[in-house]
Formats: sequence, structure tokens, C-alpha cells
Amino acid sequence: MMTKPVTIAGKPLSRFYQLPFEKESRVLRLAVLDQIAIGLHSTFSVGKKPEQLAIASLSFDQGLLTVHVKLEGEEAIRVYIGVAYDCLLVSCNVDTDETYLGRYAYLTLRAMMRSGYCDFQEYYWPACFALDRERSKYVDVVKKTGGFSITLKKKFSGLFRPGDYFPDVTERTVVPRERLLDKHAVARLAPVSIGYCFANTDLLNFHTNHYPFLIPYVFLATAYLKTVKSFKRFVLNPQDVDGISLSPQQEELNSICLAMKELAAIRFNANGHLPEKVAETNKLNDANQLVLLKLWNKALPLLMQQRFTHYLYTYGMRNVAGKPVMRDMKLIEFSMEVPVLSFVLRDEGDYYELELKLKVKGKLLKLSSDSVALFLVCDRVKTYLWYLLEAEMDYKLVWFFSRVNFRVQVPKGYYKEFFEGFVEGMEKWYVVKRT
Repeated sequence: MMTKPVTIAGKPLSRFYQLPFEKESRVLRLAVLDQIAIGLHSTFSVGKKPEQLAIASLSFDQGLLTVHVKLEGEEAIRVYIGVAYDCLLVSCNVDTDETYLGRYAYLTLRAMMRSGYCDFQEYYWPACFALDRERSKYVDVVKKTGGFSITLKKKFSGLFRPGDYFPDVTERTVVPRERLLDKHAVARLAPVSIGYCFANTDLLNFHTNHYPFLIPYVFLATAYLKTVKSFKRFVLNPQDVDGISLSPQQEELNSICLAMKELAAIRFNANGHLPEKVAETNKLNDANQLVLLKLWNKALPLLMQQRFTHYLYTYGMRNVAGKPVMRDMKLIEFSMEVPVLSFVLRDEGDYYELELKLKVKGKLLKLSSDSVALFLVCDRVKTYLWYLLEAEMDYKLVWFFSRVNFRVQVPKGYYKEFFEGFVEGMEKWYVVKRT
């Protein structure tokens, strides 16, 4: 029995014109569009002053973007756009087919490229619309004035699509951790002493954001030296601790903290639409992250000997200055125990779901997005106790999964081709339980 071909607006996909995306993206550039149109010896004008086309409305149904357009003095036309893994599929109800890019399709795409390009990622939902269902299991399409919005359903916040980012799982290298030489050694206190702040913030917001790092602070102790009476200042340079008696361990820890601060700021790129610039910035950020992880491993045994360690959610590096605010500084502890990653792969019928688990000494940690600070994790109940991850692959996987409620969903339509390799890669380093 022959399988009925998939059709869009009555046409099989093989009869849609294909336009290549920029490598590893869903971006189509105007220069590419014009070059293709000119190469086809088009009978319509191609260039800087195209005919004025009005986009009347947009709709999205069964994974297809339909654009209703109109040229002055002509009837309204429907242009159909489908987003595939490496190319854009386009047709219309007039002339565009697999061999010819028609006037209406060209003008519609050009009108969508106000900045010289268009990113079609928001319309890329492969295998999310079944032919026998009016609605998608994975996304909600909500009509609104002038168009629509597409959002993932809550259950599928971790939906993976072909080409989406997933951390590299080819090689796991453990960062050596300094040994805790004396478990009972604790820094001596004086009326004016030094403590250490774990500075953290959301990595996804604003331009003064930073990776987790340590910064010393000077504080005034209470009469019996049991608690912090007040914070006096952050230690931003060696001169900020003049006149304070420091142990050799604190001097070493201060040097580590200052090195951390130099690397902690996240580098952003104003030319975010240029792939080569993005790759260059990402490479620098990745290198800084790895150095920071090594510094955290050097600092951890020294932190264990300090009387006071605090946590501060900074809302950006610009706020790590002057005097710490008492109400924002939360007393915390660190542990030398190493969190262990494992995964559960579940067959859910139409899709697979991969869930991350974290254990410390065999006990499962209860996780939330607030439990993860890139290199460090805590239980969402015991938020005062932080554990340091031991490998770059570990923290990148934990951070990735923390953004999607610790679960990734992959429709079976493309699991084997685009995701099974990731699972097999992880099985070399972690336990993956299949259910």
C-alpha cells in the first residue's frame, strides 16, 4: 500500500521552491534571495526598489506559515512558507513551484527582511503537527491582532528540535580538586574580620551579568564574635584589607577571588547577528568559564576553613561595589562532596523524554531553576548548602537542563537521526536508565 505524500495547500513538499539557510541557523539573507532570483532570469524587478507589497495577515496552521499579500490594483494572493532543517520552502497559489521562484513569493520574503535578513526559527516546528490532528500536542498557536503567537505547552518546555543547541558530550574531563588538609582548622576571628561572598546572578539578563565568583568582604563582628554585626565593604583590591590580620589561607583565597573577578564578566557582542562574531565571543566566554571552574576547585578547601560565607544575588556586576547590604546577604555553607549526574530516558509514545537527576552520596537532590548557579548546585529545600560540580561537561549539562525544568522532549519523528547520538555519548560518562 502506497503512503499518501505530505501536501501543503494541495501541493506536495517536493513542489515547493527551496532557499538555503545560513549554516547552522534558520536565517535567510536578502543577498542570497536576490542572487537566486537574478539567477533564475526572473521576469520581475529584483533589487533595491521592489514593487510595494502589503502584508494583509499572517496565519499558522499544521506547521505552515500562510502570508496573505496584496499588490496595488491586483487580487490578494496567498504565499505559503514552510521551515525545514536546512532550507526554507516557499510556494504560492499562483506560480511558484520547485523550479521557479515567483514574483509574489519573492516580494513577500523581501518584505520580511527589513534588516537584510529574516530568522525563521519561530516558525520551525518539525514533527509537531500530526496530519490527523487539528492542534499540536507540543505547542499552542494563539491568534491575535495582526497575526499569532506560538508557545510551547508547559509539559513540553524542553522540546528539542533538529539543530537546537545541546551541550557537547564527547569528552568529560574532571577538574582536580584541592584536598582539605585540616577538617577542623577554622579561621580566627577579630572584631573586624574578613568573610567571603558567593556572588551569583541570572546569566541570561542584561549587560553587566557575570558568572558565579567569590568576592571577600570586611565585616564588624558582634561582641562575642559569633555573628556579623554589619558589613563594611567589599574587597575589590589588596588595599581594601590593609590593617586586617589575615591567615596564609585567607591571603591565598583573596588572590583567587581577585582572579575570579577579572574573568567573571560575561562578554556580549553588539554584532549578535554575525555568526563569526558570535563564535568568537562564545569561545572567549567558554575559556573564562573553564578557568573559573578551576579557581573554584582551588578555593573550595580554603572556604571550608572560613567562619563566615554568604550568598548574594547581585542582579549584575554593577552592584558588586561599596558596602554589602545586610538584608541581601544570606549565610551559606559549602560542601566538599561531589554531585553525581544520571539520566532517565522514558518512552512516552509519540516522543522520548530525557530527565536529569543529581545525587550527593547516593541521595537525590530536589532541584529547581534556583538550585543551579552554573558550577554549583543546591537542594531547593536546603538552599544554604552548595556543592561544586567537578567537570565542564557536568556543569554545562546541568545548566542546560535547568532552563527546561530538567527534562528534554524529543518527538520520535527525528529522535534517531538528530538526538540518539547525544544519548549514546552521555552513556559513556553517566548512567542512563531506559524505561
